[in-house]
Amino acid sequence: MNALELATKIKNNSEWRKAYDRIENAKSYEKKMKAFQNFEKKFGINLNDSIGIYVKGFL
Repeated sequence: MNALELATKIKNNSEWRKAYDRIENAKSYEKKMKAFQNFEKKFGINLNDSIGIYVKGFL
């Protein structure tokens, strides 16, 4: 799955969007890292790498 497909999936799926918003709205570094881990565990995609930068650009 490329970054554009992933961004589209996040945008169109409320569960994915809610998990992504937790990452974006985290107030501290620890909470942001925990949100990244939860997203990866739940959906099997690590957004804490280069694809995450592209996804953020598409959203």
